[in-house]
Formats: sequence, C-alpha cells, structure tokens
Amino acid sequence: MKTLKSMWSHKSLYLILLPGLAWYVIFCYMPMINPKSGGILLAFKEFRNNMAFSDMQWVGLKWFERLMNKPDFWVALSNTFKISFLRLIFELPMPIVIAILLNEIRRYKPKRVFQTILTFPNFLSWVLVLGILRDLLQLSGLFNGLRVSLGLAPFNYLNNSEWLSNMLMVLLTNIWKSAGWGSIIYLASISGIDPSLYEAATIDGAGRWKCILHVTWPGIRSTAVVLLVLACGNILNAGFDQIFNLRAALNEVHLDILDTYIYRYAFGLGKLNFGFTVAAGLFKSVVNFALLLTANKIAGWVSGETVF
Repeated sequence: MKTLKSMWSHKSLYLILLPGLAWYVIFCYMPMINPKSGGILLAFKEFRNNMAFSDMQWVGLKWFERLMNKPDFWVALSNTFKISFLRLIFELPMPIVIAILLNEIRRYKPKRVFQTILTFPNFLSWVLVLGILRDLLQLSGLFNGLRVSLGLAPFNYLNNSEWLSNMLMVLLTNIWKSAGWGSIIYLASISGIDPSLYEAATIDGAGRWKCILHVTWPGIRSTAVVLLVLACGNILNAGFDQIFNLRAALNEVHLDILDTYIYRYAFGLGKLNFGFTVAAGLFKSVVNFALLLTANKIAGWVSGETVF
C-alpha cells in the first residue's frame, strides 16, 4: 500500500516514464516471451526453421553445456571483460572531466563552440568513423606517410596482433566519439548546484580547484555513482558496432567479444544455430544482471547511494 500511495503522489513523474517503459515492454520484454518465436525459450529447444516453435524438441541445458565446452567462448568472454574493465577505468571518468572543464569556461560563446565540437562525433556512425580512420591509418595513409618521412617503418595500426595497440585504438576512438555526449548528463547535474555554494566557497578563500573539489564534485557524485552502477550492469556489452568494424584477421584474437561471437555463430558459419546463440545471449544477460545487483550493493556500502 505504501508503494501505491507513493506512486500516486508522484503520478506526474510516472506519466513521464510511461513512453520509455512502453518502449522497453514492446521491444525488449515481449520478444523474450513471444510464444510464436520462442524468445529466450529457444535456449532450451532444438531449433528447426521448418517447424513451429511448439513442435520443437526440448533439449534442457544442452546448449549451455556446449557453450561452456567451447574454448573460443572463454576467449571471447575474457576479451569482453578486459575491454569493459578498461572502459570503466579510462572512459567513464572522461565525461566528468569534460563537463567540469566546460563548466569552468565563463564566456558563453566559446563554451557552446567547444561543447558542439565535443558532442558532434556522437552523431557519426561507427562505419563512417572507422572508414575515415582506415584511410588515415592504412599503410599508405597519412600517418604512415609521416612515419616514413621521419625515417620510421610504416605500422599497420588497424590490423596487427599487438594487444596494447588494439586496446588503445578501442579506447581512444570510443572516448573521442562518446565522451562529449556523455558529459551532457554531468553538465545538467552541475547546472542544478546552488550558485550560492560557489560564492560562499570563494568568500572562504577557495580557488577554482577547491571549488571543483568541494562544491562541483559533491554535486555530481550521485550522478556518477548511478552511471557507474549502470555501466557495471553493462559489462558484457563491450560495444558491438565499434568492435565489429575494428576486427580484422590479425587482431581478432584480442577483439572477439561475446557480441561478435554470438553474431558469428548465428549468421557467419553457414547455418542458423539459434538455440546455441540464444543460450549465449541469455548467459550474457543473466551475468549482466548479477553484476548490476552486485555493483548497486557495493555502491550502497561505499557511498551510501544506490540506483534502487
């Protein structure tokens, strides 16, 4: 009853949430339980494209057992965790840094110019971004032309077996493309900070750095905690579009993640093994959900702030 009363007292907020909730229900949850296509139940059946779902044979945990016995699955899982943890360490703080730096620009026009420049890459597709990069970084491209002019040997940036080179390419391209867009959330949080707090800090002798440390950061910390928890619940989604377009023959050993692994087994091996790939996708979703709950609990212990 308390929950219903609380929902009624905040009914305007729940009405605002309705379109987003409807989208998730229609496009995310209904396909999972669709009795005609099977949804997640395909993970427990023998898929046959010439028979109805209800006539397909139940196979129990067969596909999960096969998944666990495949060495390439563990390679893809390991790569996914590595890339995602690197994203948490290096990419997650960048929108915070950009938002704070933009907030420190006092003049309106330069601030808007920089914000536009930083957010624009988000609207470019990964196909376009990496197509431009290939032109710049290929053996006969601009960067290698500069290397040769300096007496250095050309280097294949986009198709090599060096782990560090591939990780730098993944991180730097994603930071360039998404950090500016991600900073919008933190700029909105900063705009909600009472200006009198900055005035009081300045009167007490605080400079810009002290104001950032003792006013700006406490004002956006709750937002950072929420986004960190949500990112932890998204660890096994390491960025399909980017990785799929970056993968090549030599770097596949480092850039084969769970999403590309599922795609390859679903469409790339000449046969439709939907039972196996749905099992892999269900495994990924369950682990992500467990990580979300764990991160939320740890955030509550450490900072006293949780998402739910």
